[in-house]
Amino acid sequence: MFDIDGTLTESYAYDQQAYVDAFFEVTGYRDVNTDWHAYRHVTSHGITAEAIRNCRGRDAEPAEVAAIEQQMLECLQRLHLKASEQFYEVAGASAFLRYLRQRDDVAISIATGCWRSEALFKLEASGIDVDGIPLAASEDGGSRVEIMAVSAGKALRSANLTAFEGVIYFGDALWDVRAAAELGYGFIGIGQRLALLREAGAKFLHRDYSDIKGVVRSLAAHHVGQ
Repeated sequence: MFDIDGTLTESYAYDQQAYVDAFFEVTGYRDVNTDWHAYRHVTSHGITAEAIRNCRGRDAEPAEVAAIEQQMLECLQRLHLKASEQFYEVAGASAFLRYLRQRDDVAISIATGCWRSEALFKLEASGIDVDGIPLAASEDGGSRVEIMAVSAGKALRSANLTAFEGVIYFGDALWDVRAAAELGYGFIGIGQRLALLREAGAKFLHRDYSDIKGVVRSLAAHHVGQ
């Protein structure tokens, strides 16, 4: 099971600014907090609902959240037209997904805090083919834990199974570590924040997927340890 931002796509360079722009264009508030650790639920819907409450002193209206989702997608599309080179995969991500697809002893899914529209755009713009891979997004649950559980359920149905021997989540952030632990999932850290993940107790860490054999060894070792 894979996260997207920082795990499959190198999104840090543009994701936060796109969200700030989208939030401002809909609400008129420029100073939205982009320290995602400050939010209770680090999902696009959860962040937006809490940010609106902080700015306007009331609960977010569904139409406001939907407008920001649409504006976020438009901001990403405009940025891609202007600077498509900013959209690229974590090195080796596509090759690793292709490798996993060829195996008959694993199932693949995606669990992201992004809205589905922004998630699919980032993946496509970064050259990552996820056609046929079950995906759960911000619309599928109020918390990251719920989204991940939905993703596992979709993967089970896609594989025509009733249970997995184990689930291993690939993520890049502290909330990923915590959600995986809460669900009893294994965890493999990917991306730019490996020191923080190590401090949080993650044992299997890779900057990217360039060394496929190394990542596979982590998968095998982690599975044995479950």
